[in-house]
Amino acid sequence: MKPWRNHSITAVTLALIAISGFAVHRLQEPLAARFSATKVKNDVYALPPAEQLVEMSLGYRSALADVIFAHVLVSSGIHVQERRSFEFVGRYLEAVNELDPKFAAPYRMADALITSQAKAVGPDAYRQTRRILERGMRELPFDQALWASSGQFFAYLGPSVFDDRKERDDWKLAGGRALARACELVGSNEDIPYQCVVAAGLLTGVGAEAASRQFLERMLVINDDPEIRKLASAMLQKAVGAEARDRFQARQGAFQKAWGADLPFITRGAMLAIGPRWDAAACAGSGVGDDCATSWRSWAARQDSPTGATNAPDPTQSAGK
Repeated sequence: MKPWRNHSITAVTLALIAISGFAVHRLQEPLAARFSATKVKNDVYALPPAEQLVEMSLGYRSALADVIFAHVLVSSGIHVQERRSFEFVGRYLEAVNELDPKFAAPYRMADALITSQAKAVGPDAYRQTRRILERGMRELPFDQALWASSGQFFAYLGPSVFDDRKERDDWKLAGGRALARACELVGSNEDIPYQCVVAAGLLTGVGAEAASRQFLERMLVINDDPEIRKLASAMLQKAVGAEARDRFQARQGAFQKAWGADLPFITRGAMLAIGPRWDAAACAGSGVGDDCATSWRSWAARQDSPTGATNAPDPTQSAGK
């Protein structure tokens, strides 16, 4: 090939590059403006029903649940940035729950992801959140953080969106029960005992006085904090009256005495688990003596009535004895 031909090919190539660059420059601005003006108005749910999704996971259920939940978190942030509702966030979370029912994070974040969006959501979103949280509490019955956060959502946030008083009371009752359950679980949240007092008030406020009374009595049995015991005692007196409160406190005093006389160096919970002291030889035969009770329930009945009546509330009922 002759040298002048090489120079002509190079010149043509450079000319084409220059023309292409000019064309891109001229077209980029209007295309960018059109792209910026285009907004997504509706979401598309791209997953099959949850039952089919389990089969499609081919056994990698937890891995697929992680991927979908990561997508939910990223998409939720994008929707907030774009100031639009994440329409199918609840369905995505339900798919994650179906794939991995013991995955705690989706349950714990469900209320924020579904109800705290860029635009206000309606009552159906709150009902869907409640279904998800209730499933989480069934799957994770010992997760104190989940029970506490769910109880707060049921008791305070949920009722505010409903007009029907009966439905509001139902939500508050569910919240009080969830908070009461959280109080019975072991955890590191130091505010839980105070939430327990609030839970008792919620139960009383929706007409569940008996449940509130039993709950306050359990609190007085298992809690050693003087401030919490003072609050619970005041609420118990208000709920059942001074006479019933004094009778319960008398039983508590008798329990403290029995505890101190037997194993004063162990914790209250350990004492409740061990049971009252009794002498097998002395109680052989009829076993009707005052010191022959083999469980705290029967011990409480003997304290209440010499005949062994069992109709009174057991102040140690939380021990399951």
